[in-house]
Amino acid sequence: MYDYSKKVAKFHEDHVRLTKDEQAAMRARRGTNLKRVHDGLAELENPEVVDTINKGGYAQRTMTQPPEADAGSRYDIDLGVVFEEGDAAGPRTTRNWVRDAIAKKATNMKNDPETKKNCVRVIYADGYQCDFPVFRRRWTDIGWKYELSSRDEWAASDPRAMNTWIDVQVSAKSPETSGSYQLRRVIRLFKFFSKVHSHRTGLKYPSGLVATALAVECYSVAEGRDDTSFRETLRTLSWRSQHSPVFANGFQISDEKDIDRIKRMIDEAATAVAYLDELNDGDATEMHARKAWKKVFRHSFFDEPAAKSANALAGLETKSAFPTPALSLAALVGLSEEVKADRLKSAVDNRIEQGGGNKPWAGKD
Repeated sequence: MYDYSKKVAKFHEDHVRLTKDEQAAMRARRGTNLKRVHDGLAELENPEVVDTINKGGYAQRTMTQPPEADAGSRYDIDLGVVFEEGDAAGPRTTRNWVRDAIAKKATNMKNDPETKKNCVRVIYADGYQCDFPVFRRRWTDIGWKYELSSRDEWAASDPRAMNTWIDVQVSAKSPETSGSYQLRRVIRLFKFFSKVHSHRTGLKYPSGLVATALAVECYSVAEGRDDTSFRETLRTLSWRSQHSPVFANGFQISDEKDIDRIKRMIDEAATAVAYLDELNDGDATEMHARKAWKKVFRHSFFDEPAAKSANALAGLETKSAFPTPALSLAALVGLSEEVKADRLKSAVDNRIEQGGGNKPWAGKD
């Protein structure tokens, strides 16, 4: 396949992975929400939270930016809150304590906090959602034992186990021995791909956890080539049955509602692989690669790099009073994208120098 790995890596860093500012914002939101829970419980004179557990993409470092076409979509944060067993009440009552605490202290909520079957959910007006799974714990001879407030039962749970499982899979399966791991990057690309096409079609695709587990299941290693790894991971998914359960850490995490969602992901993966397989042609160029990846991710990052410069230069030539243009657009034909960009920049700089100031079409005094 045409080697587009450097561009895919830049796309991942700039448009898929959370930026440092976004990561800092997520940490701040976590702290704010935790303070709301603590302060609200105290004000309502309910028992205190004794521990918190980061869960989901935030804890697993697989959160992604929203699709370009859906920039206002919300981020999800999962923050488990833990009560001592002796302090907790019934499962639903304990969840309601957390709901009431947040409602007491939170502002800027899109809706009132909701008690769901396995968590308390808050959706804020500024575009993010926070789920609070509620646990109780007790000390045993082999350490802490946790139970999740699920519907009207306390269900045995290991809330940190999924995070550990992801970390083990990422480090064991990736070609790197430390630092940034390919599997984690592929998981992010995989989740981003799912979000893009869910928004495009208006249909539901696998949840973040199910998408992550599918990426782990289907992952294909390709040292130094994230573009190849991602394509082959999609290919393996395209061969999968939608009816096969999805497992993570030995537990089935998919159910009946996921069958159609997984089928949509499988079909979209097969389509993407067909686009990317065209890059196997020995005559494939950067232009072919850019167009293929544009179809996969539907992002302007993959637009023609010189298009805007060419349009700007065309405007300059139309307005120019000079009899001989600094660079004819016809002269760009057949050049590589990098050479085109360099020549266009040189032409514009030359016009500015000759035309004076920021009006290259103006004659000198």
